[in-house]
Amino acid sequence: MQDFFRCDSGYEDGAPQVAHNACHKLVLDMHYECRVQSIVTYNAKYLSRKVTKAVARTMMLTKEEFMKVHMQHL
Repeated sequence: MQDFFRCDSGYEDGAPQVAHNACHKLVLDMHYECRVQSIVTYNAKYLSRKVTKAVARTMMLTKEEFMKVHMQHL
């Protein structure tokens, strides 16, 4: 995924801060989604039950359970 943006004239000075804030939010969102997907994957693989993302958002795993889940290229 790659997005390209143009900066309107007069806004060049604030562009790096806007880009930094956008990247910070994207990284936080990736961590959150990875946690939710790990819960879904763990339940499917080790507990043989289907869990939706909506339900997974309210669930927690222990460190050992997280370490069992191997995910690559979500």
